[in-house]
Amino acid sequence: MLTIMNTMLRALFRDTHTLVWNIVFPIAMLAGLGLYFNDGAYSYRLLSGVLTTNILFGATMVTAFNVMAQRNRGVYKLLRATPFRTASFVAAMTGSRTVLALLVSACVTLMSVVLLGVELNLLSIALMLTVLLVGTVCFTALGFLAANLSKDEGNVNMISNLMSFPMLFTSEAFYSLNHAPQWVVTIGHLQPFHYLVEAMGIAVQPQGDASGLWLPLAILIGFTMLCLVAAVLTFRWDADQPPFWKKRQAGQQAASM
Repeated sequence: MLTIMNTMLRALFRDTHTLVWNIVFPIAMLAGLGLYFNDGAYSYRLLSGVLTTNILFGATMVTAFNVMAQRNRGVYKLLRATPFRTASFVAAMTGSRTVLALLVSACVTLMSVVLLGVELNLLSIALMLTVLLVGTVCFTALGFLAANLSKDEGNVNMISNLMSFPMLFTSEAFYSLNHAPQWVVTIGHLQPFHYLVEAMGIAVQPQGDASGLWLPLAILIGFTMLCLVAAVLTFRWDADQPPFWKKRQAGQQAASM
């Protein structure tokens, strides 16, 4: 599994979507918005928003495209001929995405300290790392789900946008929803990105109360388990296989018995 994870990581660094959405986009957003607003208090929200948005778009705009493209090129057909299990493949892809997310997050955090004057202590860094790890696993699994439900690039682009932008707009990644309509707030509380943003917002505060982190983090872990199960159940080795083919296959085997 380590060999496959290393291969995937190398492929990510050569991918155009990765370079744009996971490296150029978060760094440009942090520098542009940070220098434009030039507000010390907002810098912490901005750091939290950039870190979490990088995870969101990295999963829906990069992971989903990569998984769909590899499946359509027949890469997974070759893997299927080996004893490599679906859960192990999902874990390998998640591991490579986690390494990339941590590297980019380290660069973004360092830039926020140097350019924006953000102050972080060891506890904040440890909490940020914990949230990043859980969030990356959750949204990588969500990226797998988007790819599993897609047939081509146009299809995966539509599904990815339908997943990512509503999550972003109904969260408090870059602005407060105190004056938003109640239905917007309600929708926000029903999706995992809200809890990722909430947990990260608490983690980046050097003088914050870390006890408030555990509830949103626990809810995010719950979403992570659901997304992982959905990713494994809908995973397709072959582009011609329909989603939930495993469930149908199991049902047919049970009926034949």
